[in-house]
Amino acid sequence: MYVKGKVKLNTYKYLVMFDLASKITGVCLWDLTKDEPIQTGVLKIDISAGLPVASLYDALEKYFNAISKIVSLDDILVYKEAMPTQLRGGSSTVQTFIALARSHAILDLYLDQHDIDSYDVTGVYPASTHAYFKHVKGLGAADKVDKQMINDYVRERYHIDELTLDESDAVFLAETFIKSKWNRDIDELVREVKRHKKTLKAPHAINECNNKIEVLLSLKN
Repeated sequence: MYVKGKVKLNTYKYLVMFDLASKITGVCLWDLTKDEPIQTGVLKIDISAGLPVASLYDALEKYFNAISKIVSLDDILVYKEAMPTQLRGGSSTVQTFIALARSHAILDLYLDQHDIDSYDVTGVYPASTHAYFKHVKGLGAADKVDKQMINDYVRERYHIDELTLDESDAVFLAETFIKSKWNRDIDELVREVKRHKKTLKAPHAINECNNKIEVLLSLKN
């Protein structure tokens, strides 16, 4: 079930964040009560397998089976990095783009089949993580952000000695979602309701919009 704009974040005790990739996916288990990452790891996809997406499905199965021994899956919310909207150049190819899209589809399928809640179908865009990173580090709009900068920040912020770039990306995606995107999304949903409200004349319809706005604002983190 997608829960964007429907529940409070503290409905859940844990967030599982995926930095999806076609070969190596970073993952972070975040304790929402303690407000910190408590476990990180990577899921490796066997690209030599006859059906690589089946390899990812199996990796997801093993991952969720493992964490279910320490947390209840009913207490978790799952989210992910968004698909890029276009090829980024460099080493990016149509094939890797398609493989990444398949990874997103497999994650969505697994969550639906196992009744695990997800925030929405889209994910956190890199532009959001970079903007949030610049905010917390006091950087300018023109400054560049790379994976190593994020890795250094995450290791220092959460006192983690060793962390792969895939793992630190997953951790920072989680932080961005919790500290920035959650409330920004609610603000955007409120703006959508307000725009619709301006088109209305019936008092009862206007009151319904006002009530919806009040409910949305109560969901802020």
